[in-house]
Amino acid sequence: MSTLAEIEAAIPQLTESGLAELDQFVRKTKREKSAEPRRSVLDMQPLNLGEMLRPLGTREEWYDEMLEGCV
Repeated sequence: MSTLAEIEAAIPQLTESGLAELDQFVRKTKREKSAEPRRSVLDMQPLNLGEMLRPLGTREEWYDEMLEGCV
């Protein structure tokens, strides 16, 4: 069976278990073909974001900055 027409002609002759097996095969093949190689952040080159303009400050300074104008 090398053509889609031949496969379609053979499908009605399959048993219920044969159809289930064919379904699993088609789903597995589709997953494998559509799956792209997964990339990881560890595969990326380190980024250079330039120099720090000012220190980040303490947690209290962050909170004070976030709360400015809230009252």
